[in-house]
This record gives sequence, C-alpha cells and structure tokens, in this order.
Amino acid sequence: FTADEVRRLMKELPEDKIGWSIRLLLATGMRTQELLALEPRHIAKDGSSINIAQAVVMEKGAATIGPTKTHDSVRTVPVPEMVRYCARNLRDTDKKYIWEAGKVDNPCNPSYFRKQFRNALSALEGMRMLTPHCCRHTYVTQLLALGVDPKTIQAMVGHADIDMTLYYAHAQETSKQAAIERYNEAFSNRGGGLYGNVLPFTKSG
Repeated sequence: FTADEVRRLMKELPEDKIGWSIRLLLATGMRTQELLALEPRHIAKDGSSINIAQAVVMEKGAATIGPTKTHDSVRTVPVPEMVRYCARNLRDTDKKYIWEAGKVDNPCNPSYFRKQFRNALSALEGMRMLTPHCCRHTYVTQLLALGVDPKTIQAMVGHADIDMTLYYAHAQETSKQAAIERYNEAFSNRGGGLYGNVLPFTKSG
C-alpha cells in the first residue's frame, strides 16, 4: 500500500473487529498468523504493546496454535498511539482468542480472515485489492522510507536475517525523487534551503 492508501485505510475502515485488525497489521507489521493466534493476555491493557509468542499453523486442513515462524519472531511489538484503541478493543473479549473459529477455543482459519479482509477493502471504492501480507510489506517499506534503521525494523518485525528486512526495501518513486531533490539542493549553485548548507558548495575551476 502507498502512504496515501494507508492514510485512507486508517480513516475509512469500519470500526469493528476486521477494521481494527487491519489497522494493527498496517501499524505493527505483524504476520496474519501471529494476529490470529493472539489471546487477550498478549495485549497490554493500555494497548501500547503486543507480545508475539505463538502463531496459527495449519494441520490437516485445520487451524491450530503452534510456534512462531522463527525464534526471532518471538518479540514484543510496540503499538503506535493512533491505533492503540484498536488493540484495546480487540483485547476486550471473553473468548480465548481475539479471532475464533466456530468452535469455542479454536483459532480462526487464515482463509476466513483473508475473506473478511477482502470484503473490508472491497467496500472502499477504488482501493486496490492486496493481501493481508501486504500490510507487513507496507509497514517495513514505510519505516525504511521514514529513515528508521534496518536493524531496528528487523527486531520489530521478527526477521531472522537483516537481508529479509532489506528485501522489502523497494524504494518508492516518490522517495527516489525526494532523494534527488535533496542531492540537487545540496550540490547546486542555488545553495541555501534545508539541505543546501549540509555541504559547502565549491565551484569547479
């Protein structure tokens, strides 16, 4: 998702379980399987953090609770203030999992969640129909664009290898143009401006 699409999703998604969940995926980089394995006890009372300790895995076509993807995936995820209410609302349930299947104490099947995800996006006119995993991709890409250190991002999303974090670093065209503008301002005859004073301009002989 682009930055503009993220802003629109944050604003226009429904204020219900699927809307709160998509907002959290966009703002935390959790894997879908991690979200679906969450129990209320894993979410801080004030919604400021989420403990990732397990994930939904499929066994013989049925969703069950298993380990996280890697050892590094066990982590505490900080939740941005703007979506902490989503975490608090999801935590407010008497069920074992915040997303449950038809049977009591059974986690939700990822395919069912993907259907709910598609339904929520299709209700927003003109919104691209991407997958839940694209929320994770978006989170990493946007943090990189904001200048967050890749090692910090690696720890936040639970990548075992820094190369995986950098794999997501597909520079957006707007970021490329902004980079060129900074370079142009710093090294051009114009000088001045925010970046023009970073390096002293030396005229060529």
